Amino acid sequence: MYTLIFLVLSGLLIGGVEVIKRKYLISPNITRRVTHICAALIAVAASFFIDKTIIIISCIGFSFLLLWGRKRSLFTSINSINRKSYGDVYFPLGEALAAFILLPDNIKPFQFGILVLGISDAVAGSVGEKYGKHPITFLKNNKSYEGALVFCLCTFFLTSIFISGIGLHLVFIPLVLTVIELGLGDGTDNLALPIWGGVLISLVYI
Repeated sequence: MYTLIFLVLSGLLIGGVEVIKRKYLISPNITRRVTHICAALIAVAASFFIDKTIIIISCIGFSFLLLWGRKRSLFTSINSINRKSYGDVYFPLGEALAAFILLPDNIKPFQFGILVLGISDAVAGSVGEKYGKHPITFLKNNKSYEGALVFCLCTFFLTSIFISGIGLHLVFIPLVLTVIELGLGDGTDNLALPIWGGVLISLVYI
């Protein structure tokens, strides 16, 4: 039952956002990030109720669906952007890899990594595109200082929620993940962030 709900919600998210985007001519940069945030929240909720294997298979399936839809311009709400990126395809793959590595024993680290991917990355991207006036090039990837700062602050906030108390982890984890986000381009940060986020915070839980 929970698996069906997970699949239906994910499908409705992709299809619903696409319909809204086409009807109201919303920028794909907005619909893409709304989809990522909602998809991350669905994955976090699913980790409470759904078996690890089902999550992995479902995420891989959605990745192939998005790749197929990209070639046919079906999901313009998440893949029609003005830069080279396969982030929409890598997003569910990143979730699948994080689930494979972290679940079922490390559910909180899994959820943390998914939220960093879904929230920190999405909010930072929006801020960087709208307010990024100071470019930064790191490992041949072009980002902005404003976006990087927002990513770091969002990740700091998430870290403080998942781990109580004051310690070096509040600085170390956000900084490491910010460097990873800056250093990976073409959407590959969507593969790395949930895994590294989960692994780093799991070290604190040990």
